[in-house]
Parts: sequence; structure tokens; C-alpha cells
Amino acid sequence: MLAILTLLENASMHEEVRSDLSEKKKIKDLFLVVLNSINIKENRQLVSQLISFASNLCYGAGKFRKMLVNDKDRDPVDFLKMLATILDSA
Repeated sequence: MLAILTLLENASMHEEVRSDLSEKKKIKDLFLVVLNSINIKENRQLVSQLISFASNLCYGAGKFRKMLVNDKDRDPVDFLKMLATILDSA
């Protein structure tokens, strides 16, 4: 999983790839599912790669960021709380 995320993170540094991936709802869903399901303390490197990947997707036009905010299944505050939990665990 870490190798895949490293590849995705590196690829998302390129504008064309970032633009394409940031529009995919399944990428957003995968990001949230993985982030919610892993043990943060036991998988710090994975969480770090996941956050970096998501950060790259939020850069630019912000389509990924807008999808996170407009997610009908989740309150945007819950996402921010999840990020706060990650920061607190560090």
C-alpha cells in the first residue's frame, strides 16, 4: 500500500495527473476509507503519504478539496476533526 501511495503522490506532483485524479470521486472515497480504517499510530508513514497525496490533489483548481467539503455522506467538520486527531497523535 505504501508503495502505491508513494507512486500516486509522486505522480500527483505533475499538473496533468493531478488534474485528472482530483476529479475522480473514487479517489476521494478511497482516501477517506483508508484514512478512517487504519490505525494512525501503527501506520504513521502510510498516513503521512496519504496526507501528502491528498494535499497534492487539493492544490490548483481545488476540485478534490471541493469534493471533500461537499461530500453528502460526511460533515466537513468531521474531516477536520480527523486531521486534528492525526496531528494530535504525532
